Amino acid sequence: MPDRIVTGRSSLVLALPEGDRAAIALATLLPLLGCGEEAASLAFDGLAHHYRDDDATSRALTAIARDERVHDVLIGAMLQALPDVPVDRALLQDARHFHIVMARGGTGLHLARIAALDAAVCVLLGRLLREGRSLAVLHMVAPVLSRIRNDEARHVRLSRRLALDLGTSSAMRDVAAEAREALADMLSPVGDALEVLGVDARSLDRDIRRLPDGLLVA
Repeated sequence: MPDRIVTGRSSLVLALPEGDRAAIALATLLPLLGCGEEAASLAFDGLAHHYRDDDATSRALTAIARDERVHDVLIGAMLQALPDVPVDRALLQDARHFHIVMARGGTGLHLARIAALDAAVCVLLGRLLREGRSLAVLHMVAPVLSRIRNDEARHVRLSRRLALDLGTSSAMRDVAAEAREALADMLSPVGDALEVLGVDARSLDRDIRRLPDGLLVA
């Protein structure tokens, strides 16, 4: 029986042939995207508390925390509809640890890391949606991936603004660049899966490692 994923406004059905290489590749990639969602929701809840004296900002950060929890559910639903694949538990543990320690160094550095990392996730999702659009599995999950990408773009705008409000510094840019490098390192072991999904893994790696020039410049 086909599996149904509810995206909030609509639903989609995955009816994939057994052994579909693209479906297996997506099932290999998604756990890496999903492992940071719970940590991200907790991080944004913490930031909302930090900005509790600024009602509008606190509400916006709380809404982002809610987005991240929804992303966690959506990624879980996609994985349930995809083939079971062996999980690299060491890689996932490293990824979870990375997301947990993103808050070190204070609010400004935390926001800089978030802006850089979420912008990189937008790059990844954009490549999947554009370069893999001819693949049936990506065509069917495109509404979910598009929703996540659009949410992450909003998260980048807010975290960037808040970071810039605290003043730019070389330290902010340094930790932002380190966050991008860490994400690229985490994606490196799934390069073959990205290629199956139509994404040029080498080009993606290069672009994720490069911190956008204007990201943390007022």
